[in-house]
This record gives sequence, C-alpha cells and structure tokens, in this order.
Amino acid sequence: MWFWVTAQAKDGSDAQAIAAKRRQWVSQGKDQEVRKRCRMAQRYVVVGSAPARVFWLLETDDPGAVGLIAEHFGPLWTIDTHVVTPQPVAQALRGKKA
Repeated sequence: MWFWVTAQAKDGSDAQAIAAKRRQWVSQGKDQEVRKRCRMAQRYVVVGSAPARVFWLLETDDPGAVGLIAEHFGPLWTIDTHVVTPQPVAQALRGKKA
C-alpha cells in the first residue's frame, strides 16, 4: 500500500523545537525503523511555506510505519494520512480509475 502523509507545523511550533524533534527521531533510530518497514520512504519539504509543511510518501504493508511518524511528530505537527494509488497521467486523462 501507498501512504501519503501531510504535516503542517502547529501554531507555536518554532524552528528550534522542530529541529530538536528531528534530531531526536534520528538519535532514537526511528529513521532506520521506517526504512526497515517500508519498501520506499521519501520526505518532501515545501520550500518557503509558512507554517512549515512536509510530506512523506511511503510504500509499505505495515501501517505502523505511518504510526511512528504520527506519534513522534504529532505534538508539533498537524498530520493527515491518506492511502493513495499511483496512477499514470495518461490513464487519468482517459478517465480510467486506478
């Protein structure tokens, strides 16, 4: 399954707190844990957005990988998760559903 995870920094989440939470994520080995659970895990940053916004695209059969992200970063970010299906643009233009 594919998961699209969106996150927007909550009001009051400053850059220092966000950076500290990211360092904690790495020091606790959660980045490695997500890599183990996912066939693919990518993180995207919206450049120049205020408040800060990031997206993750995960391919995994383990929804717990998404849970790790939401649980760890949830105190500082509003997080939404969606199950998505890759669909070629040509297929979408023909009106075929994935």
